[in-house]
Amino acid sequence: MEPQLKLFTDSAADLPHHLKVEYAVGVVPLTVVFGDNEYKDGVTITSEEFYQKLTSETVFPATNQVNPHDFAEAFRPYLDAGSEILYIGLSHRLSGTLQSAVMAKEMLQTDRIHVFDTHSASLGEALYLVRAAEMARSGLSTTEILKNLEQHKESAFGFVMLEDLQHIVRGGRLSKTQGLIGSILQIKPIIQITREGTVEVSDKVRTTKKALQSMIDKALEQQSDYSNDTLAVAHTNAGDLFYEFVDMVKEQLRPKRLIEGLVGPTIGTHAGPGAIGLFY
Repeated sequence: MEPQLKLFTDSAADLPHHLKVEYAVGVVPLTVVFGDNEYKDGVTITSEEFYQKLTSETVFPATNQVNPHDFAEAFRPYLDAGSEILYIGLSHRLSGTLQSAVMAKEMLQTDRIHVFDTHSASLGEALYLVRAAEMARSGLSTTEILKNLEQHKESAFGFVMLEDLQHIVRGGRLSKTQGLIGSILQIKPIIQITREGTVEVSDKVRTTKKALQSMIDKALEQQSDYSNDTLAVAHTNAGDLFYEFVDMVKEQLRPKRLIEGLVGPTIGTHAGPGAIGLFY
């Protein structure tokens, strides 16, 4: 009999609470720093509290990766209980968190920990969790699950409309040159999470409506039919505009399942307020 599989991710996945509960996912938090104050994403600061601070604080936030010790402490009880662990994590090109998970595995000296790099972030990362959980429920082995997740990278995508590029440039996830272009042209930048797990400017559109439509058009360029697929949409406190986009996605892409979520402090630090994303 194979050991029970325990799924883990990090707070950068922005996994909605009901899915954490449904799939019994362990979430290891990254740290958000406002000046001299540190907060554990989703533990000592909520998404709502974060966005309030983002608008009221005079200092810009920063993020710190999960350290290997925190991963080891999270994993150890499940290893002691005989479980196998699959950690599905934030792109290694965006954070050192994934490498910390690898180091934790080495510290614990076990082959029952599997570390998967999604090459994605936010709900793009979370979608891999959902796929893995559903496959585990169907009885697939960990080897089969990992093979399927790796194959999904070939068709996965993530597009995000940002209010501006200042936050993502300040966080070092986009070059200053690309950020300068966006500010000069006064455009709505759309960034893409590439298949390699990096971030680049995909499009520059002059109105919000056109930017939202552009993301849907890009999804349709990837494939024409999503009726059997799960998509995800996320936002950084974008208000009613987000729900307008949700309606656009349902009407034009018609996915079998649509996961909606509020981006948490980790990704929100780099995206800034008012961003809206579409993920597969």
